[in-house]
Amino acid sequence: MKDKDNFLGKNWLLDTAEGIKLYHDVAVPLRREVGIIDTHTHHNLRQIVENKPFPNIWRAEVLETREEYKNCDHYIIQLAAKLPGFSQALARDPNISDYDKWVALCKVFPYLEGNHVHQWMHLDLKKMFGIEELLSAETADRVWEKANDRLKQKDMLPQAILKRIRAKIIFTTDDPADDLIYHKMANNIEGITFLPTFRPDAYCNLFDDNWKSNVEKICQLTGQDITLKGLVEALRIRHTYFAERGAKASDHGLLETYGLKISQKRAEQIFQQAYNKEEKYGLRSIETKEFISYMIHQFCEMNQEKGMVTQIHYGAVRNANEYLFKNWGTDVGGDISAENVNIVENILPLLSRFFSGESEKQGHLILYPMNQIFAHTNLMLERAFPNVHSGFPWWHNDSPYVMEQYLLHTANSSLLTSSGGPVCDGRKILSEGSRFEVFDRIICKTVGKLISNGQITYNGGVRMLKALMYENQVRLFSLKGKLRI
Repeated sequence: MKDKDNFLGKNWLLDTAEGIKLYHDVAVPLRREVGIIDTHTHHNLRQIVENKPFPNIWRAEVLETREEYKNCDHYIIQLAAKLPGFSQALARDPNISDYDKWVALCKVFPYLEGNHVHQWMHLDLKKMFGIEELLSAETADRVWEKANDRLKQKDMLPQAILKRIRAKIIFTTDDPADDLIYHKMANNIEGITFLPTFRPDAYCNLFDDNWKSNVEKICQLTGQDITLKGLVEALRIRHTYFAERGAKASDHGLLETYGLKISQKRAEQIFQQAYNKEEKYGLRSIETKEFISYMIHQFCEMNQEKGMVTQIHYGAVRNANEYLFKNWGTDVGGDISAENVNIVENILPLLSRFFSGESEKQGHLILYPMNQIFAHTNLMLERAFPNVHSGFPWWHNDSPYVMEQYLLHTANSSLLTSSGGPVCDGRKILSEGSRFEVFDRIICKTVGKLISNGQITYNGGVRMLKALMYENQVRLFSLKGKLRI
């Protein structure tokens, strides 16, 4: 990477003198002091706890297929598969070597320029491996050898990587039936706290073919009858288990912001019909909406009792590409954002009951839209309900352009000092530090623009910066006592 090209240079993404000053004088020292707090990831905690070397750069950065460490950066594969010479089938073919997959990826990688995935990968190579060559057919072999040599070093083990980037608190995403054994083992990792997140979608999604077996699993695990009452009690038992092990949030992936007030009698009717297979409910059926609404009310009640945050990620249409789903299952790059989502009508009963600001006992709700056009609705809900907060752009939205627009929008329509703050949503440990560097630079770029335009004072900008990088997360998730320095 030649300095004259300015690619990932000292001031990349920073376009005002104020933004440059904020980044180098405030953000960099602050991140060094407080470290990274990431309140939503999909990191494989077993991989972190067992702390074994990554086999090679392909598995470390792109796709790990071993069941115990299984994870995938579907961002990379999804985009690369649009180009001739690379495909989902190639990336997932067990008969093709990791080396050949890496070479095929490098051949098409120059054509990813302009997308933030191209920037992230090269930032990883630069920061974590000390490699400044751009990926291409010509550099594939050299990068493969240099990176794999580095991965043999002790400072490139999973725990060492997280300590190197000063990770302090990492939330994982966990099924309620998980025994959280690796969270217990992770307590021995010095300086980093790993907290589970309660993710009960599998027990609410009537439209999923596995819903019935999931209900049976959680009820049998907790010794409950297979009824609606038994299911709720089973999840309450597991919720308490999570809370006792440090959980600070539940997380819900919904098509829409389901929060209607549904009677127990109606929910029981839907449960019985679905469980006995008297009816097959679709993703958008009224019964699905009503049942999930009922369950979300139960989870918010549990969260309020335990002082936990409710996170709702909404607007994703899962497995839209049936070819990908049939061949390789979920989370492989076949998901898209919904263009038609009912937000306000669905969620107002939930907000009025749990997040109105009526008492200090009420918890916090953070809303993350998959489709960023819904951000303004989130901000209006945030203004009307004190305990509602807009979530930082995630998944397809965590590009520099979208994040900057979100921050400017939030600053003018609500409060940056109330935002939920950036989340990595990552699966790859090596990318954690790079993504937070991008977050920090975009925050400085945006706040610097507000200063340069005369919209805010420099001291106000510093206050915004600290809130977004650290203080909001500590306050909303009650994390002050969880920091292990």
